[in-house]
Amino acid sequence: MLIGSVPRNFTEDPWLDVLQNNPIPILQRNGNIPIKLAGVVDLALTEKPQIYFQSAEKFKKALIDI
Repeated sequence: MLIGSVPRNFTEDPWLDVLQNNPIPILQRNGNIPIKLAGVVDLALTEKPQIYFQSAEKFKKALIDI
């Protein structure tokens, strides 16, 4: 794990948490992560209004471009 914890505070129903709650920004969990890397990872966790990276290739390119 990049930050040593999961991206959400899960309750009794993790599936419901994923559907209803936004992930906690990486830098709020660990301020030592490089800002550009945190930004790409946060985008990868974005699901609303749609999934940001539509393919693993696009995610890979964003990581390489850091």
